Amino acid sequence: MKATSRLSLALLAATLIVGATDAKALVFYDTSDPTHNTTAPTGTYDSAGWQYEGYFGSYLGTMISPTNFITAAHFGVNSNTFSYDKTFSGTTTVNYAIDTGFNGGLGYRDIAGTDLRIYQIMGGTFSTFASIYTGTADTSAAFVDIGRGGPRGSAVTVNGVTKGWVDGNSDGVARWGRNQFAGSLKSTAGSMLVAYFDPLAGKDEATFSSGDSGGGAFIKVKNSWQLVGINYGVEMGAWDTDSNHSNGNEVNASIFNRSGLYENTASGWSSTALSSTKGAAMYVSRISASASEIQSVVYNVTPVPEPSGVMLVGSALMLLVNRRSRGKSGVGRKA
Repeated sequence: MKATSRLSLALLAATLIVGATDAKALVFYDTSDPTHNTTAPTGTYDSAGWQYEGYFGSYLGTMISPTNFITAAHFGVNSNTFSYDKTFSGTTTVNYAIDTGFNGGLGYRDIAGTDLRIYQIMGGTFSTFASIYTGTADTSAAFVDIGRGGPRGSAVTVNGVTKGWVDGNSDGVARWGRNQFAGSLKSTAGSMLVAYFDPLAGKDEATFSSGDSGGGAFIKVKNSWQLVGINYGVEMGAWDTDSNHSNGNEVNASIFNRSGLYENTASGWSSTALSSTKGAAMYVSRISASASEIQSVVYNVTPVPEPSGVMLVGSALMLLVNRRSRGKSGVGRKA
């Protein structure tokens, strides 16, 4: 992602993701409160990955070894430091310099054929880090997502009925939400897990908006939360309430019910959404599909065996988007 992103959730199974844009910040269905879920989750979602996140410039990264963190590649090298902020640690903020000599002086290592990028720090070690998920139960699992962006904007309405909310201004605040994966798909940006923004999913249902790219998605395996993916983007996000697509009614928005709306897809404006009540999709770069290569880079992360089952903790989650333009990867707009 080359822009800030917010998080909107939606799941979609397909063979190719098209028309996706950058993820910005988590947008919630049940509240517009900008302070909602801005502190560590408790209760059912206690320790659900929040403690493994850190600030990487305007985005987030997830610590996966004593000296490595993983994030999205599409927003570029966003900073020369990684900050394990007190927001996540609960204690004091510790800043780490990026090891620019890593990977032959490139400073990072991209996972081939994906939007995943691994950085290495120097001058210290992380006090904690996430285990990566290597099983196959992720495509239908409930997850908790963490993003960074801003609260939702004004309502998008059709005949007085709200269908979603316009992307608001990114505020850089970290938030967590929940969702449930509906499947996976192959794209030019790698294997993706997909979810939908669902108004019936319950409290804390979320989706991507500007600024959420790079944040982590976590599922609960037995008694621990493991990293299942990295926020990538959200379904095209350019919507129109009428058939005239040049009159100023076109908006980037987080949509939970697309009926009555025209959607700007990779092949142009489409009316196929008019009769569908499905919410927009959000996309998460799938960790398990690249686990072997990630472990070859981060050699001190122990592979996690496939569990007997993954605890489903909810049916909705969140993701991020900073750039409002169409993504270059053929998977919607990046977060």
